[in-house]
Amino acid sequence: MKNIKLVASDVDGTLINNEYKVTPYTKEVVSKLKDKGIEFVIATGRAHDSALEVANDLDINKDGYGLICLNGLRTYSLPLDTYEAFPTMTYEECETMEVLGQKYHMGILYCFDDVIYFQMDEIAYLDYTIGMKADSVRYFNDKSDSEEIKNLKDIKHRFDKGDPIQKIVYVQSDDFMNLITPRIKKDLDPNYDALLVGQGWLELMPKSITKGSALLKYAESLGIKPEEIMAFGDAENDISMLKVVGHGVAMGNAMPSVKAVAKDITDTNYEDGVAKYIAKHLL
Repeated sequence: MKNIKLVASDVDGTLINNEYKVTPYTKEVVSKLKDKGIEFVIATGRAHDSALEVANDLDINKDGYGLICLNGLRTYSLPLDTYEAFPTMTYEECETMEVLGQKYHMGILYCFDDVIYFQMDEIAYLDYTIGMKADSVRYFNDKSDSEEIKNLKDIKHRFDKGDPIQKIVYVQSDDFMNLITPRIKKDLDPNYDALLVGQGWLELMPKSITKGSALLKYAESLGIKPEEIMAFGDAENDISMLKVVGHGVAMGNAMPSVKAVAKDITDTNYEDGVAKYIAKHLL
């Protein structure tokens, strides 16, 4: 694989372990890529601040590295906080997502730069908490970075001011979400994707915004061709980039749909799968 000039990696379920940590081995391997003349970029569904924490742990919060955040909505060239962004959803589009979410008894997260607004009726909340880990209900229990609303109209003023929404997320108990996701995708506006990225966690994004398209644009800015990119991922929001790069690698813990489009499969995220694969094939 001597032609690889750029490595892109998802974060959760991929680059970090199940304790949400970057292992020393992963940090060591990623640091060696530059010595081989290979670029590295994080491509995640996380927002900037959360993604930057991972970059800090990897010690790549410096010139020559990048962050593709919010499934491709924003791309940052480190160490700057400025970004290139695509247009986001309008209030009217979010209203459609609200109606669909309520139809299927979803908890709905409206993610803005400064706060996550959430709405969920009592019955849906009880269903959600059954069998879910405490970390999964943090947006409904921890009010430090979130705010409860009754409906989307409560935050219409944010849209009126021109504040961009990052994304919408549906949450529900894992078993129920797996059952209902195909129905949601069938009812969803064809201009949007519903991406299952974790247990009980379904992200809604315009089809025009994907990790794949953002990664290709980032690579082009470096003079790198699609066939010269290696990418790692584990969930449905990673499929777009695994399909467009020269060498897409699914994690051992990846969803079946992700493994189906990958050219290869590595070990799990809790076995340093990304680092092991890089060390074996690129270093």
